[in-house]
Amino acid sequence: MEEIFVPALGMAMDNAILLEWTKQPGDQVNAGEAVAVIETDKTTLELTAETSGTLGKHKYQPNDEVPAGNTIVVVLAPGEVE
Repeated sequence: MEEIFVPALGMAMDNAILLEWTKQPGDQVNAGEAVAVIETDKTTLELTAETSGTLGKHKYQPNDEVPAGNTIVVVLAPGEVE
């Protein structure tokens, strides 16, 4: 199981806004594929999976403010459940 989280992109970054999901729960995801788009006070960034698998449940909705370091979704390996 891989956790996809909002990275801290600077010392002053506390939160990001989840703009959109590019993948839905249950979708197959390939390593390097974008699953969500976030916005910080300085940039817009795609969050990508590092492993291939099945996308789990979204933990946040579009327009939610997400603290840096928080997991927004997991990528499940074959046979794993959330």
